[in-house]
Amino acid sequence: MITDREIHALIKRCSREQPRLELPDKSERGGGRLLLLVRNLLQKSDPKRDRVVSEWYARYYRGKKRKLTKIGTYPTMPLAEARRLFREDYAPVIRAGAQPSNPYARVLHKDVHQSVRGLFTAYVQHLKANGKGSWYEAERILLKRKGNAADALGADRAANTIEPSTIVAYLAEIHSRGRIGMAHTARSYVRAAFAFGLKSEHSYTRAVSDGRWGLKANPVAAIPADPNAYRVGQRFLEPREFREFWEYLLDNHDRWFAGISLLLIMATGQRVMEILKLTDGDYDREAKLLSWKMTKNGRPHSIPVPETAVDILATITPSSGGWFFPHRYKPDRHAISTTPNKICETYADETGARRFTPRDLRRTWKTLAGRAGISKEMRDRLQNHMADNDVSSRHYDRYDYLSERRAAMKRWNQYLTKILSGKLDKPIAGSTEGLAA
Repeated sequence: MITDREIHALIKRCSREQPRLELPDKSERGGGRLLLLVRNLLQKSDPKRDRVVSEWYARYYRGKKRKLTKIGTYPTMPLAEARRLFREDYAPVIRAGAQPSNPYARVLHKDVHQSVRGLFTAYVQHLKANGKGSWYEAERILLKRKGNAADALGADRAANTIEPSTIVAYLAEIHSRGRIGMAHTARSYVRAAFAFGLKSEHSYTRAVSDGRWGLKANPVAAIPADPNAYRVGQRFLEPREFREFWEYLLDNHDRWFAGISLLLIMATGQRVMEILKLTDGDYDREAKLLSWKMTKNGRPHSIPVPETAVDILATITPSSGGWFFPHRYKPDRHAISTTPNKICETYADETGARRFTPRDLRRTWKTLAGRAGISKEMRDRLQNHMADNDVSSRHYDRYDYLSERRAAMKRWNQYLTKILSGKLDKPIAGSTEGLAA
């Protein structure tokens, strides 16, 4: 690989005795080479004075004849920029046998899919197309946030040149700042993106694949996960905490309309993103039923709505895009997951309450619904937690359990009413204590 020092030395050597000098850069066979051509030009106005010109060219061969296509002038175009342009705009065209001097050909054959950015972008688009709510976080970590994975690994580098050591350095920097969970999450998304690239490119079920990354292995597979990052959450709200947060959300309705989403999570136990993505078409007001065509586990899901949640839903007017919880600045999109988190953080800051997250509210529902006397199997059904290895449910049982789920939600609503009335403020031992027959 040529260096700036070699370039400067070549320019000094160029003279009337050596009026034309070339310095080629190394590159893969078949894609041409980046070439610096240095020439000494005689000035007509001052024949005794030398004029040295340094220019970047793409050098390649057609029918055993050498061809040159100008890229730019040095030092106006530095070495790094010339390499980038040659790699991204010229080399793919030369490999394809086209004419790189044609700007249209350069655009046509520029293979952005080979890059790390191209791989991560395709992965995010794959998540979107399959209705995965995690696409937003994946896009933020891999492509958008400050210090995102693409920039850290080299967004314009070919995806198949990324080595485990490069990824380790990126994750270690995050981990060194005490962001253990963040490092673990970043590792998971980078691994998933490369796994997608491998499967997408080699899948025999896809007639056409956008993947041309040339991946042979997943570089993250060699990097062990941090066992300290696997922390099972324990936080849930006791009835008194539950009631106080519920009342806080109602009192601050004018501050945060998205606070209603937290009320629905508390009343139904559903996932945060599945509540935030609700549309007018997902709610059957007559049947009092919420339905999702696709959920986190890839399956459809529906729940009977308890009466307390019916009253909450009655206060919501969907946006022009049909969203119950539209984005603050983009009404054609749903609210983002960070909004409920910020509300929980603000509540803890303002009241001095012990901190919790929206996900802890889902754990709270699971726990309190158990105290209400609802079986774990029914709670799993209501929270869409049925195991994938349940052969009976996957292959044979097509009963919808709707009447049983309605009965369970009715029982939960009775218990919820007691919580909100303050009758269960003391911690309860046992699953059915305090529930009227």
